[in-house]
Amino acid sequence: MKKYVKMFTEVRIMVGKKIKYYRLRKGLTSEQLAKEVGCTKAAISLYESEEREPNKEICKTIATVLGVPWVELISRSNNKLVFDHISFRKKQKASKKDIELLKMEIEEKCADRISLMNIVGLINFKTFKPKKLSYDCSASENAKIIRSLLGLPSSGPIYSVTNILEHAGIIVLSFECTDEIDGINGLVNGIPYIFFNSKNRTIERQRFTIVHETCHLFFNDSEGNKTEKEIEKYINQVAGNVLIPDDDIYSIFGKTNRNITIYLRDNVAKQYKIAPSCLLNRLLEAGVITEIYHKNYFIYLNRNCGRKAEKTLLDPIKDSEEPTIFTQYVYLALSEELISASRAAEFLHVPLYDVMQNMRVE
Repeated sequence: MKKYVKMFTEVRIMVGKKIKYYRLRKGLTSEQLAKEVGCTKAAISLYESEEREPNKEICKTIATVLGVPWVELISRSNNKLVFDHISFRKKQKASKKDIELLKMEIEEKCADRISLMNIVGLINFKTFKPKKLSYDCSASENAKIIRSLLGLPSSGPIYSVTNILEHAGIIVLSFECTDEIDGINGLVNGIPYIFFNSKNRTIERQRFTIVHETCHLFFNDSEGNKTEKEIEKYINQVAGNVLIPDDDIYSIFGKTNRNITIYLRDNVAKQYKIAPSCLLNRLLEAGVITEIYHKNYFIYLNRNCGRKAEKTLLDPIKDSEEPTIFTQYVYLALSEELISASRAAEFLHVPLYDVMQNMRVE
């Protein structure tokens, strides 16, 4: 009897979280959902706070209003995960609701990944433990250490940041969310994760966000006397150094250069898969170009639809940074008959038909 009660409680908790999660995704208030469902706002609050369990019929009605299969509200979920959401980029501009929804989305996806790792026996295979670095060292010096800890050479382009991180044991997540958030990093049961927003972002901007969030994992923001603005500026410098180190800068451009052509600038930016603006920032930090040269470029950008509209130089498919290892593990588990096709479809949030088609052998 005790075992049954425990399982029942876990499902009830899961239902409450799921209702709130899908309500926020739908953009409904508790009052609006209650009106659509035909119950009181207090009842919805009790369901979401896990103080009352909705019956099967109420679950089905709520699911219909939220536009999800009702079984999704009672699907399996890991309630034993401990999350530490460390820092957001542009947190100050995002609403409390946006941040809450993003956290819930991240927790859902992390739970799926850890469940799958348990199934395929990889939960203890490799967990990346970031070494804590000091803000007192130069950005260039810390960038070299980070590249080394990630198994990268001290110089040269990084062709797929996501691939490097995933194989190092870091969970990488990507999906669309509010424009006000670029990325977030944190820990789930001690395993580091990185999230980057893929909505209306160039590949170059996504790559910079991924590296920026990765760099945050190596520092303790609560230590020292730096302000949040100073920390972000320093982390930006470290991230830029990780993507294109000083040695590479000097090797290509020399110690000083007053005649950098658009052709050279864009070709180097494309080779290192960074935005021309990022390259210009690095050249200024390295002392290769003057403040005037740097300023004139950003004046040009602002006159041409603003800095955020800087065009990509990369191929959105060939150079994509979308995480792939989770999908690979899902099909590995399916091929080894560790999970069913329906469970694979549930993990990937795709129709069962798509999974069956992908498992076809010509």
